Parts: sequence; structure tokens; C-alpha cells
Amino acid sequence: MWSKIGSFQCQLRRIVLINLGILIGLYLSGEIALHIVSPNSNPFLGINVLRIRDPVYHHTLKPKYDGFDLWGPHRFRILSNSLGFRDASTRDVPLVADRKRVVFIGDSFTEGIGLPYEETFVGRFARAFPELDVLNAAVSSYSPSIYYEKLKHFLDLGLRFDEAVVYIDISDIRDEARFYFYDEHDVLQGPGRGEKKKAWWQKAFYAADSLNELRLSWEHPPFIGTFDIDWERVNEIFAAWTYDAAKVSDDYGSIGVEGGIQKAKRQMDRLYEVLSSHDVALSVGVYPWPQQLLYDSENSRQVKIWRDWCFGKCKKFFDHFPAFFRYKEQNPDFVRNLFIGQDVHYNARGHQVLAQDLIEKYRVQEPNAEATR
Repeated sequence: MWSKIGSFQCQLRRIVLINLGILIGLYLSGEIALHIVSPNSNPFLGINVLRIRDPVYHHTLKPKYDGFDLWGPHRFRILSNSLGFRDASTRDVPLVADRKRVVFIGDSFTEGIGLPYEETFVGRFARAFPELDVLNAAVSSYSPSIYYEKLKHFLDLGLRFDEAVVYIDISDIRDEARFYFYDEHDVLQGPGRGEKKKAWWQKAFYAADSLNELRLSWEHPPFIGTFDIDWERVNEIFAAWTYDAAKVSDDYGSIGVEGGIQKAKRQMDRLYEVLSSHDVALSVGVYPWPQQLLYDSENSRQVKIWRDWCFGKCKKFFDHFPAFFRYKEQNPDFVRNLFIGQDVHYNARGHQVLAQDLIEKYRVQEPNAEATR
């Protein structure tokens, strides 16, 4: 009897070990398949290594990245070149071009968040002017402090270009007032950016990494209360300074809206000086958020500030407010038509409107009268 029990236990152990081996084999096969399909990111978490920290200008895109990024429910293809600039391919960019080179810089609007490069206004501009070498140095959450630091950094590295086109966003004023500052070593600091560092096992095993993130979310819920956030109010905080600064003055830190404006202009002064020292022309562009189209005027404070600042400095001043206000007059459902749903960023049509206006203005060889009168 005892021998039969022992034999049964041996068979049971063998079955358990065989099944355990099969499960481990299936798990490892699954991990291998996942790493083949998504070599740079955990597909369960939607996290990638595209957005990285930079020691000089705070954050940037990983050079020569070919993959996907997420913006809300939108998953879109994104590529970066050897400089870490968004591009149509992962090309190697020489420091000195064999043709005229134009560098765009701005924040998420100019980066073209949520859309493939070809549908962004910079991508459309590049397609309209194949004789130019067009580079897009824009990244989400940039503002004048980073415009200055990043372009200066690449000029110091030997990158040569003929013109910088800076698209100053409505949100730049609050970014300057609240988020970006220089430390005691004169190094630009700001909010955390980029993927947090992972242990080797988190990189090797996506499933284990996902379970660990689930555990952490139960212990430290990251979204407590966020379902009650008034997103219209959040967007208003960034945008209402152009038409009702008193409404948002408490949300701009100790220097307030006016301090944010002055700081942004000082950083743009520094950018103008460094570009001028390298014989690089500077152009500036502005465009509206939904709030400007809904509550502001065509001659917004955003337009007035940067038109005046451009006097004597800019090769061109691209004011896109009139183009969008014309669209508003002709299309009652303009918010839905121009912007990503429940978001302030332009959709493909919004980028098309901006691109068409930019291309038409750029074709005019004489500098804009408003910027050079």
C-alpha cells in the first residue's frame, strides 16, 4: 500500500513539474514574442523610451527612434532623426547642410502631438518646400527658456542653420512663471520628464513589470480625485491670461502673469542675441487655442506681445489668428473641426489650416511689414 502511495506521489510530482515547465516555456515564448513586436516599450503599460531627460535643456526625444507614442486614446507613429528631432525618417542629419536649413521649435503643438509627422504643420511645410532642409526641434512642454537653451546647445555643437522659426504657445507664459528655473549652477530645471529608470527584470519581463505596476497602483493610487478634475478650468488656467488675466492670476506663482510674460520675453531676447551672433535669422509664429477662438479676439494680447517684440528683430512674424478666425466665421462647429476631441491641440484639419497659412506667408520673400516696419 505504501509503495502505491509513493508511486502516485512520484507521478503527481512529475505531472506538476511537466505542467510547470510547459507554463514557464509558454510564458517565456510569450515574452520573446512581445519583445519582438514591441522591443522598446511594455505594450501593457503604453510606456516608451521616446521622451528622455537632457542635462542641458531639460528633456528631449530619443535620437533615431522608430515606434509609437500615446496621446490620450490616440496611438500614433513617431520617428526621430540622429539629433533627436521629430522627422519623417530616422535619418542622419549632418551638422552642415548642402541647402538652406530652417529649424522649427515650439511645444506640443509644433511637435504635432497625436498625429503622424506628415499631418503636422511642420511636416506639411517641409513637403511644400523640398528645396529646404526642415528640422523640427519642438517637444511637448517646451517654452522660451528651452527654446534658448536647446538652440544655443546645438549651435555650440556646430549645427548650422539659416533660420529659426519659433512658435510661441499660449501655455508658455505659465510654463515660465511656474515651472522652469535655473539652479545655483545656472542649469535649467523644471518638472520631471522622461521614463523612470527600470530594473533589469522590468525591462526583461513585461508581464512581471505590469503586475508590479498594478501592485504599486493599488498601494499608491495615481489617479485619486482626477475623475473630478474640471479639465475646462485646467485649460482655462493656461489660456485665459490673454483675455482675463485676473481670473487666473493666482495660478501663476509668485511672479504672476506679468512676471511670466517678462521672463518669456527676456529668454527670447537671449535667443535673439545668440542667433544673431551666428548670423541666423529669427521668425516667430503665434496661433490660437480653442479658448482664444471662443472668448478672445483676433487681435489677442498674445498677438500684440509678440508682434511688438518682433519689431526690429524678426525676419517674419507669422500671425495665424486671422486664418483661424476666418475658419470660425465659416464653420459654426469650428472647435470640433479643428481640435482633437476634448483637447486643446489641433487635429489634422487644424494643422492643415495652420500649414496653408504658413506656406502662403512664407512664399512672400519680403519680410513681414509688422515685424520690420
